[in-house]
Amino acid sequence: MLKDFCRVCNVFDDDFIGLKFVEGKPEVTFPRGYRKSEKDEDVRRDIIHLLTILHKFTDRREGTSKSNTKDGETLSFPILAYQYIIYNFLANGYYAEKDVEYRVSDRGKISWKRTIQQIKPVVDDGNVVYLDFVTKKSITKSGIITKIHEYCVYESFAKLGWLYLNSTFVPRKPTIKFNKKMFISVLNDALKNTFNNNKKMLFTSMIEIIKQADEKADFPDVSYGVTKFEHVWENLIDHVFGEDNKADYFPHGHYTIIKDGNSVESSALEPDTIMKVGDRLFILDAKYYKYGVIPNPGFLPPTSSIHKQITYGDYVFTSRFAEEDKIYNAFIIPFKAEPDDDILKFVSIGTGDWITYDKNTANYKYVLVILLDTKYIMDTYSKHNMKDIDMMADFIETKLSEFIDQKYHKQK
Repeated sequence: MLKDFCRVCNVFDDDFIGLKFVEGKPEVTFPRGYRKSEKDEDVRRDIIHLLTILHKFTDRREGTSKSNTKDGETLSFPILAYQYIIYNFLANGYYAEKDVEYRVSDRGKISWKRTIQQIKPVVDDGNVVYLDFVTKKSITKSGIITKIHEYCVYESFAKLGWLYLNSTFVPRKPTIKFNKKMFISVLNDALKNTFNNNKKMLFTSMIEIIKQADEKADFPDVSYGVTKFEHVWENLIDHVFGEDNKADYFPHGHYTIIKDGNSVESSALEPDTIMKVGDRLFILDAKYYKYGVIPNPGFLPPTSSIHKQITYGDYVFTSRFAEEDKIYNAFIIPFKAEPDDDILKFVSIGTGDWITYDKNTANYKYVLVILLDTKYIMDTYSKHNMKDIDMMADFIETKLSEFIDQKYHKQK
């Protein structure tokens, strides 16, 4: 079963999220808080969602070798190329190189240009009549690109066939010996000489697969994933909830140079996500922290993170982006919701002892800790999803209001 290839990352040793092959066998690791499915069709969907998210929300182009990766990304596996080859093969079969043969015949598709050039018409009562025609016929030939395509199809099914097909279908083995330099040269020539977009996509995908292939190993250990999923989590949350113009909300420091009195702008503080709902503004910080899996206070964001969120709120208010009582702050942390659980949980609230809190304290000086179900957001994400934006906004506003009411009601 597909679930046998899958695991959720170990909380204390989560150094890789994605798909990797070890001794030819696939291993899929899901991020913190993910709830695995049981049925093959659901697991297949889960894996495809994971791979899609890794492709969409990482900053590096796939196909780069692991030796050149940085920032925790190891997209050495050209997965989109394998996917395209599989889909194209299932729809069209093996690539066929074709020659066009022309002949004089009364059957077949007429080439009027060649007929007019080569055939003498009969004139009958002033009418020009052709009794013979030049017709054309496509002749399939088995050429070098067909054989290279055989190799790429075989490789694609070896790497990803287990994911896309319910059956144990195995394509025929390639009839040509692997030669990376020659394969790439042939395909680059073919790419230069075609104006057909489908062929361009096919040849480009084949080149990506061949570049990645290892001449010394039938099945090299390759991977497609990240070792720092926090960047993916931040980008995913921003994609769903965030405004596109968030740079407008970045506070800057400034230095005045004593010698000449000039003012120099320093680097900006950059909140992860700015979410606007009507006249309300929410400053969200996506934290891929362990608290949603192990509710130990040591796994909550540090004081420096609370301080930054409150600073963002001060800037938003002083810049008049929103009224003081319409600005909210929250950390968004992944967790695993069980089937009957809510997908959002309010679990903690951050404050600063440099602030004197009372019932009139601005909302943004409280930083809520919100847990968001990992599986839900990975399954349903879409840009500026108003359903989820409204849900998040109302949840934060309601929970903060309840907290403040309870806190100051007890103090009376």
